[in-house]
Amino acid sequence: MTGGLLAAVVLFGVGVLKSWYGPLPEAPGMPAAAAGAVPDGPKVGLFSVPDRFARGDSLSDVLVRNGLSHREVGSVSAALRDVADVRRLKVGQTLWLHRDERGDVARIELPLDDFREVAVFRAGPAWDAHEFSTEPLDRREVVQGEVDSSLYQSLVRAGERGDLAVLIARALEYDIDFHRDTRVGDSYSVVVDKLYDDAGDWKDYGELHAVRYLNAGRPIYAFRYELPTGESGYYDYDGNSIQRAFLMSPVAYTRISGVFTSRRLHPIHRVYRPHYGVDYVAPLGTPVMSTADGVVTDAGRRGPNGIMVTLRHAGGYMTKYLHLSRFPPEIRPGRRVSQRDVIGYVGSTGVSTGPHLDYRLYRHGRPLNPRTHILPPGPPIPAEHLVLFRAWRDELVGSFERPVRRPPARTPVTRTVVGATEGS
Repeated sequence: MTGGLLAAVVLFGVGVLKSWYGPLPEAPGMPAAAAGAVPDGPKVGLFSVPDRFARGDSLSDVLVRNGLSHREVGSVSAALRDVADVRRLKVGQTLWLHRDERGDVARIELPLDDFREVAVFRAGPAWDAHEFSTEPLDRREVVQGEVDSSLYQSLVRAGERGDLAVLIARALEYDIDFHRDTRVGDSYSVVVDKLYDDAGDWKDYGELHAVRYLNAGRPIYAFRYELPTGESGYYDYDGNSIQRAFLMSPVAYTRISGVFTSRRLHPIHRVYRPHYGVDYVAPLGTPVMSTADGVVTDAGRRGPNGIMVTLRHAGGYMTKYLHLSRFPPEIRPGRRVSQRDVIGYVGSTGVSTGPHLDYRLYRHGRPLNPRTHILPPGPPIPAEHLVLFRAWRDELVGSFERPVRRPPARTPVTRTVVGATEGS
């Protein structure tokens, strides 16, 4: 390939990509083991061209448009199959193609996250794939703040990521419904690991160790503790499990439009009848999760209930999910599901006034109010481990009480670094 043609290819590629998504990142530095020449192949690294996944792109699409034959694409896919799952690639994700002195693609680099990437090398007529990773710097930090509108918005405005709100909600989901129960003026303290790269840049959250949330003055605690058996979970201040067999709600909803009652004026038929469920309003297509481990006993279109999935759970419990738009093909009678598995998507099928989920809970055939029924907790900390648990709990609570530097009033969140270790 001539120098003029080479320059034209690079300039064209960069120009198109910038028009898609803005400035391109610099070419990543490969680990020492991956740099230099491909084994038994031509010298590489003369020039590198990035490409980004557009909507609807597959890895095959990107490789073909960069000059690989369909046979080569098949070989690359086969090499990747045992190394990493690259089927779920995000729009805008960058892939780097390193060409040799003849202009042929000799190495492909695909970052998987901030600390891992896959490299595929041409090895004669075939391709060879390897995953490379770097160890993050793990710093345990305290984040504290006050809710002024919602937990999510409070954290994001203070420079945290929405991921932290999800971690907090997941730890406390059995004691508080963050869609409904948060109040302006609630406060929180969190001990969480943050992961930094070699340059000292914050990349992600690690383990959430503890949460103290004051909800209308009521303290709610969650402490993550790992038993010598390797089992771990979240426990309250006294070492009781705060996890339940059932989730508080099966869907990320915007509001509750119908409550559990023995007498409700039906919004369509205009007659009074019982409503033995809770109606969660959510956008069409919102994933619906199984609230507990169980087995599918029924799935299909069921008259006025629309598309419905029914699950059987331990202890004589049963749940029903009504008015779905659809459910995954694997959801069929006899299929086992785990808590939080997606068993359907919000719809408005059957007799319905709009997209919502009608969620119902039964025990031995008797309808129960999912919002008020007290479900059995998981096992507490065993007595022989309580001394160690209390010492760990007191250390975390002490982190909450340490003085922190107050930020400006518009960002009511404070952070304290309480420890740093290499790795995690």
